[in-house]
Amino acid sequence: MKLIHKITLLVTLFCTATVLADWTTTEDNWYSVSIDGAKAGWAHEIVEVESETNTIKSTKVQNMTLSRGGMEISISVSSSFVESSDGKPISVNSKQEAMGTVRETNWEFGDEELKMTTAAGGVPIVKTVPLPKEKWLTPQSVKRMFIQKMAVGTNAITYQTMAPELGPTVITVVMTKKGEKKQDVLGTEKMVIAWETVNNRMPVVGTEFYTQAGLSVGSVMNAGFGAIETAIMSKFDALSPVNEVPEMMVSLFVVPNKPIPTDASKLTMRIKTKDDTKVDLPSVGMQKATSNEDGSTTLVVDLEAPIRATKEELIDEKYLGASAICDGTDNAVIAVATEALVALPVDASVNAKALALRSKIHEYIDEKNMSTAFGSASQTARSKEGDCSEHAVLLCGVLRAAGIPSRGVMGMVYVPSIGGPNGVFGWHMWSQALIDGKWVDLDATLKTPYSVGHIATITSSLSDEDFGAEMAGIIATIGNLEVEIIDNE
Repeated sequence: MKLIHKITLLVTLFCTATVLADWTTTEDNWYSVSIDGAKAGWAHEIVEVESETNTIKSTKVQNMTLSRGGMEISISVSSSFVESSDGKPISVNSKQEAMGTVRETNWEFGDEELKMTTAAGGVPIVKTVPLPKEKWLTPQSVKRMFIQKMAVGTNAITYQTMAPELGPTVITVVMTKKGEKKQDVLGTEKMVIAWETVNNRMPVVGTEFYTQAGLSVGSVMNAGFGAIETAIMSKFDALSPVNEVPEMMVSLFVVPNKPIPTDASKLTMRIKTKDDTKVDLPSVGMQKATSNEDGSTTLVVDLEAPIRATKEELIDEKYLGASAICDGTDNAVIAVATEALVALPVDASVNAKALALRSKIHEYIDEKNMSTAFGSASQTARSKEGDCSEHAVLLCGVLRAAGIPSRGVMGMVYVPSIGGPNGVFGWHMWSQALIDGKWVDLDATLKTPYSVGHIATITSSLSDEDFGAEMAGIIATIGNLEVEIIDNE
């Protein structure tokens, strides 16, 4: 699926005085966005050219309204990519807004380095990272190449590019022609070509539809929770109201074959996919995963046997580093950590400190609701409200403030009180702390530190560089797993 973003970026030219740039719009297209046939929102793509320098600005916006347990949530994702006429990257601005939480990132391209500035409620985090060694194409360079390849009848195209939401790394995109047919495009019959598209950073295959002139007329991506589709249309039709808001929480519940005892300390499960694709789950924290010949995975969660960290993880600075989403140097985050640890003895163990911090976050977030959407540690330390993601991210932040390496975990948690006698697994986020060389799971949302009813699908360092790509890793599994309880102790 095409990555759709938006922002309005003001570019100025400097001579003896500051002059506002004069931009001419060369493309202006609107799309509807639907999930499993239900309209969820709209998308808007604009291409503008600056009159004096021929600098090109590609702006993309996507706005969606979803439901989580009956509560409507509005999400806006936007980006603006500025490049020279000959395909040299200049800058990128991207923004994600959801229920009052905002995360904004700016990239400034140098000859050999990329300056990243990311903010999410706290002090902006500024980092400089080396530019990739591989050659890659800017958005308009990709489009020019794509049109040229189609003109000579190419059936397979591979190229490298960057996507702001996946971080400052090169992704490889492979497009394979699947067929063509005539269809109505904004009132005119045109030949439309279908291209199967996949990249090496997102574990899903999509199909994109283009005219021979390179106009994108739509796309479809079959994620585990449903088919996400875009379709070109007029601005009026694209902005028409969303009448049936897609449900994105209750519809993703997974009912196991039997209930899990609340006092179990060890649990064995068999995990498979609904579409019979291979399950790929990690061995992390208190979870050990073993792949089976039939594509399923046997999962053993043992509260007494946390897994040892790798040599690379032990020295990875990202687990203590400050990022926009998880800033352990933020004054409000430090204050929460200090308050949690003040009653402990000076020689308290790392494990005791981690447990105290977990308990503190469980109590500190006193407005436990779904009115926020992935607030940062800095935001949550001030608002004291949120759901599982806010609990997890703030716990990671206070752990880092206390000098304890941490990371976030995405997966599912067992909820015995919902869905009948067997309960359900719902999608969830929690934390892991690096204690005595082992990753220890800690769930600040729950009353107890952790339970065997957790299934981890990915971990994230929560770094500005990797966060987007790591979160994209759940797309293949969310809504696509089945759980069989085999044994418990």
